[in-house]
Amino acid sequence: MRRRLIQILQWVFAAAVVIFVAVEVSRQWKLYSGRLRTLDIDWWDVGLASLCVLVSYAILIETWRRVLAVWDTTLAWGTAARIWFASSLGKYIPGNVWAIAALGMMAKQQGASGVAATGSSIIVNVLNLAAGLAVVLLCGAKLVPNIAVFAAGTVLVLAAVAIAPIVLPRIVAWIGKVTGKQVKLPQIPTATIWMSVLGTTAAWLLYGLAFRLYAIALVGDAARPVVLPYIAVYTGAYIVGFITPIAPGGLGVREALLIKGLTLFGLMSGSDAAIVALTSRLWLTVLEVAPGLVALAATHARTRTRHA
Repeated sequence: MRRRLIQILQWVFAAAVVIFVAVEVSRQWKLYSGRLRTLDIDWWDVGLASLCVLVSYAILIETWRRVLAVWDTTLAWGTAARIWFASSLGKYIPGNVWAIAALGMMAKQQGASGVAATGSSIIVNVLNLAAGLAVVLLCGAKLVPNIAVFAAGTVLVLAAVAIAPIVLPRIVAWIGKVTGKQVKLPQIPTATIWMSVLGTTAAWLLYGLAFRLYAIALVGDAARPVVLPYIAVYTGAYIVGFITPIAPGGLGVREALLIKGLTLFGLMSGSDAAIVALTSRLWLTVLEVAPGLVALAATHARTRTRHA
């Protein structure tokens, strides 16, 4: 009963976020619609930005496969990609644990260890958050008014990576309880941890670059000609949206922080920031959901063929 009540509250919050965003957009529609009519979208830049996002997906999938190997479990790249994309649809369900649970279940259906798939996914997600925080601090160094705060944050991130072999087993055990899976963590080589950090860092940088290219495609010269602050703003907004469990896919949270960050640091005007933030949600959702639906259909077709 308690779990059902929490799920109901999460869905209510998600609905409230959608309604709030819709109402806010409708209130500002006159401002946005006027600016929308003057946009000259560069579809080549949109395509290039989309390519950067897809490459970041490929890096994350390969990172997951490398961590999965710690459990002496291997998956073909195509199979791993299908599982990764299909299970990622779970992030749009409030709670942020459904994607991990779905990944373990689908890996087990493909003959791999569900425990290994779940544990490796948790490790990649934890290290992904640490790497993302490091990217925010490094790319947003000029945005931090106090150098002492920046230095302390950098030290904390490096310390978190250094003690990861000690902390990860407890984190994996806790998430295992939440997802209903008892995950036993093997000894993780330090080289694997640093490889995961480098892979997830590269993915964050590509995500931020893609967001910058998308902003250029929409508003052109109205966007400030810098790169690193865009990466910092996007990464920070994405992380906060991700760790907000009651917001499916960070809906509403990410957009609000993007608008705030883009305007606060003078990267573009308020109306342009709102257009870029809101339309980027649609753009990235298509890039996330479309491969997931294709992967889900491919997995279903393979299952039916195997049963036949």
